[in-house]
Amino acid sequence: MHVIQLLPISIKMTIDIKELPRIGKIRELLKKKQSLLFVLDEEKLTRNYILELQKEFPNYVVTQIGWLNKLIISKSISTKTVFENIILFHKCIELFDRTAHSLMDLMAKTFGINLSNSKEIHELKTKRSENQRGKINSEWRYHFHGKGCSFTNTNTEQILDIQINNGIEFGELDNFYLMKFIQTTDSLKEASLILDNKPENMRKVIETLWSSNYLIELPNGINNGLILNRNKKPVTN
Repeated sequence: MHVIQLLPISIKMTIDIKELPRIGKIRELLKKKQSLLFVLDEEKLTRNYILELQKEFPNYVVTQIGWLNKLIISKSISTKTVFENIILFHKCIELFDRTAHSLMDLMAKTFGINLSNSKEIHELKTKRSENQRGKINSEWRYHFHGKGCSFTNTNTEQILDIQINNGIEFGELDNFYLMKFIQTTDSLKEASLILDNKPENMRKVIETLWSSNYLIELPNGINNGLILNRNKKPVTN
């Protein structure tokens, strides 16, 4: 059985269907609600199906939550807007990636740890960091939490939160934290204005860049984690 839930949750409508809805059916439902949530009990979503929906609904973000077998379609900035600002958005992710690895390299030098050894990072997190937080220099303070580490610039209040459970790969993207990084980075104010503090717009950017191969799945990662494709950059016209 497949279940469709129309968001917001407070005004929920559930429809039982036997197969994935056709384009026309989705279009009809979107006339009533700006967001749709599809929950599939058995049939698995495919990447090709997601790409087809993205082409059919350019003014929406189509997101697949693979491990939960869920599909979300929400109103967002258009695909056209993303491509018109592709250089800018790629710059955002490139800066996030570069800063994340730079700060972890600085942490390694400050505490004399080997980033390739996950046990040393775990030891720093659990034993050598007072209350799991501290400073790596006069400019940056850090705070370990769960499988992540949050960095805050003491001068600019720039925030960067990264995943530390992927070996020496620290560029995994998270919708919320990438948005926070963009919002707190002075050089990315233009991108922040376009995103308008709306998570669905940030998801739209990530999904569009992934579909265009500017982002790739994290090798050996879980839950379809994405990182920057460092071998491909958008070309200025």
